[in-house]
Amino acid sequence: MNDLDPDKLLFGKYYRSLCYFAWQMVQDENLAEDLAQDAFVSYFQERDRIASDEKAIKAFLYTAIKYAVYNLSRKSKTVKKFWQRTGYQERDDIDYEHQVIRAEFMTAIHATLSTLPDGCQKIMTMSYVDGFSNEEIAEQLKISINTIKTQKKRGLRVLRSKLSSDYFSIVFTLFLSNF
Repeated sequence: MNDLDPDKLLFGKYYRSLCYFAWQMVQDENLAEDLAQDAFVSYFQERDRIASDEKAIKAFLYTAIKYAVYNLSRKSKTVKKFWQRTGYQERDDIDYEHQVIRAEFMTAIHATLSTLPDGCQKIMTMSYVDGFSNEEIAEQLKISINTIKTQKKRGLRVLRSKLSSDYFSIVFTLFLSNF
């Protein structure tokens, strides 16, 4: 396969989002990766019966994971606890759509964060992903709170420039309270 292979490009584009989507439900990284890989295998086996536009393929992949997790929930106590905790019903399409959006959002955020300089990336991750306060970050990294605030402003500036306006408005809304 070369770098322009459409299957390879499709896999590269959606694999991480699908893993995160599955992980949200099963809280097991290895199982989530298996579910994402299985979704692609199902797609490759069924692709002749699926519309060729990307939205249909994406819907198939996420739905394959959704139903695979649902089927696992009948057998697994861990996954069953997730369904009980969230009160999720098989027909709860709004929750499903929110989880798809969140998975894609988190993938975009992590990809953008990885482009930041190491120090800024560390502060942004500790603050916005791990949920540490400025004081906790300052204590752990042994730097001033003003440095943390400056790095967070720089990081948000990069996020704003690299993420689409839709994603950035979500980031801004979610993280504004951390300044």
